[in-house]
Amino acid sequence: MSQPPVEPTGDRRDADRPSRPWLAIVLPAVWLLLGLAGGFVIISVVNGGDDAPPAAETTKGPTAAPTKAAPTKKPATKATPKPKRTPKPSPTPTSTPAPTRSVTVSVYNQVGIGGLARRVAGQLQALGWPIGTVDDWRGGVPQDTVYFPGGRQGEAELLARDLGISRILPAAPNMSTSALTVVLASPR
Repeated sequence: MSQPPVEPTGDRRDADRPSRPWLAIVLPAVWLLLGLAGGFVIISVVNGGDDAPPAAETTKGPTAAPTKAAPTKKPATKATPKPKRTPKPSPTPTSTPAPTRSVTVSVYNQVGIGGLARRVAGQLQALGWPIGTVDDWRGGVPQDTVYFPGGRQGEAELLARDLGISRILPAAPNMSTSALTVVLASPR
């Protein structure tokens, strides 16, 4: 009886594969170069692609005639040109005065969290709003709301921005005819 051929000990897969030590050097070098190139692309995109223009010189007295300067070489880069910003037109004066923080604000707590109205009133006072009544509110206001009397919508919008409130409504008949009213319907 004949015996089958004996396989050599060791992993046959490694014996068939040629040794590639150069991959251990070349691949990390390629990754490094690609990373650097990507970094430069990201930086140029963040910076807008162009160098900032030089600051304008200011002089007093008469200006000298321009002289021809030697041309300077710019680096050869392909960058997309920045869009030029157009100046915003100045607002035309209107008959409505700009809203100020001079209107008295009354703050009411509908949530029932002790001290909530007092804390919010303190925040408003720190922003320059004069504070009126600070008390509890009994009612069903669905969300934080700023109520304004006639002619005070601009101030109500400013107050709402200061508090992060999105709901602004005209004052109800039982509310102040001169002060802004804040009803807090959520914990802050």
